[in-house]
Amino acid sequence: MEDGLNMSQVTKLFDQMSSFENLVLSFKECSRGKKAKRGYQKYLFAYGEKLKSIEEELKTTNNFQWGRYRRFDVYEPKKRIVMAAPFRDRVVHTAIHRVTFPILDQTMGVRTFACRYNMGNLNAVIRLQEQLKIMGKDRYCIKLDVKKYFESIPHELLLNRFLDMLPDESLGKILKSLLASYPDYAKLKRGIPIGNLTSQLFANFYLSSIDQLSCKMLDINFEQDSKEKHAFYIRYMDDMVILANSKKKAFEVAVALVKHASEDLQLIIPPQKMMVIAADPIPFLGFVLNHDGIRALRRNEQRFAKKLIRADKAGANESLKAQMVLSFESWRNLGNMENLV
Repeated sequence: MEDGLNMSQVTKLFDQMSSFENLVLSFKECSRGKKAKRGYQKYLFAYGEKLKSIEEELKTTNNFQWGRYRRFDVYEPKKRIVMAAPFRDRVVHTAIHRVTFPILDQTMGVRTFACRYNMGNLNAVIRLQEQLKIMGKDRYCIKLDVKKYFESIPHELLLNRFLDMLPDESLGKILKSLLASYPDYAKLKRGIPIGNLTSQLFANFYLSSIDQLSCKMLDINFEQDSKEKHAFYIRYMDDMVILANSKKKAFEVAVALVKHASEDLQLIIPPQKMMVIAADPIPFLGFVLNHDGIRALRRNEQRFAKKLIRADKAGANESLKAQMVLSFESWRNLGNMENLV
């Protein structure tokens, strides 16, 4: 893959991404829920001219000059460093996502739920609970979690695997520069910023080979959710759950995934990130699940209570606080699912 592509070599995928029409749609998409933010408000004036400038830069250089990130910490539930890109950059992130996501999404099967349409975290929780009902007490569970996943993803391996799934390599140069857009990660040649829309797609896609290996070893369907009774596998980003009707099989799969992550993906799943749950209730995405019910983790209820107190101190009106409570209750009850505990 060469850095010096000229315009005659640029193929259809780059043309789709850099088109003015796609940039306008990307601007509108990444503006949703951000209209009170300063970045959006500053960009709104003469935004058509600004998008035209982006289009010209993309088509002239086959690349983009990425801006500086703003760093801040979040605690959901553990400390994470989030990198917020400038609004202009986020338009290009979205433009890339719009043309690559439909292609990549078709390759990721039905076992991973993060950042996908009609899936998401609540659907993942519901699907796991359905499987626990199917298997009942006749199951052995092991959970796996990659150590510092976003910080650990190697750029070259990710880029090569990503481009292999695309119909052409016309996005190669801009994707390479995007992966190097955060200076600290560029030096290490690994790590993608939490906060980028493209990072979510990269991270979800990168573990697809783990999903395929899991399904093959468990003898379950990767492409269709056929609700097999003997075994199950589900992933939300790097949070993986293995269910098998024997301890031996569950450990066999878990050990193979740890080895694959290390040898083929250059990722680490340390012993403390292998949670042996057996037939006990399973903590997953803020809930605790069992074959006979589901409940929210206590820490999430406590976190929401603190959030409501902060909103009250900040002078939030009663209508806003009522909406917050309604939203939390809807999340906690998963749409009034039956058999909540």
